[in-house]
Amino acid sequence: MSTSFDLDLQTRVDTYLMNLRRCLGELPAEEVNDILREIRGHILERAESAGELTDEKLVAILKALGKPEDIGPLYQAEAMVARARASFSPTLILRTVLRWAMKSVVGFAVFIVGLTGYGMALSFLVSAVMKPIFPDHVGAWLGDGGFSMGMEAPAPLHRTEILGWWIIPIGLVVGTLLLIATTRFLRWMLRFASGRPALAAV
Repeated sequence: MSTSFDLDLQTRVDTYLMNLRRCLGELPAEEVNDILREIRGHILERAESAGELTDEKLVAILKALGKPEDIGPLYQAEAMVARARASFSPTLILRTVLRWAMKSVVGFAVFIVGLTGYGMALSFLVSAVMKPIFPDHVGAWLGDGGFSMGMEAPAPLHRTEILGWWIIPIGLVVGTLLLIATTRFLRWMLRFASGRPALAAV
């Protein structure tokens, strides 16, 4: 830190950074150190532009940054989004979108789309896998009750199974394509989910 910081002000800054470190949760140590370095650099930059740094000016700088317990979760959310955008794990991606859904209408809509896409993909894939095991109870059914696909026990009496054994290759191909398409869509949408504090605007 700058030599213009007296001991009391230095202690106040160090306390703020220690509290922030605690609020960053289980983030990797390297990410935590990068965040603390970024915050410390911002405080130093603001302090140098303030001329002679007083206790009141430092309080104003820290207040503008926000309380550690408020900005810590934002950095955690940002890190989670970054991991999800680089991942192909539906579980991680959907969990990240769920967290976004709890804070935003857009996030909620994206979560519903993702849940529907993964649900349909799972239905196709499970039907393809289960057809050889339960050939009379797994299929794509069409009749009085409309269209349904999956496993039904007992087999519906007034509906016709329209795919037969074709449900295996169709289920595998369509299910895989839906899985890939849903994952790519959610990863693309997560670029709008950033909650990271904009230090440059403080």
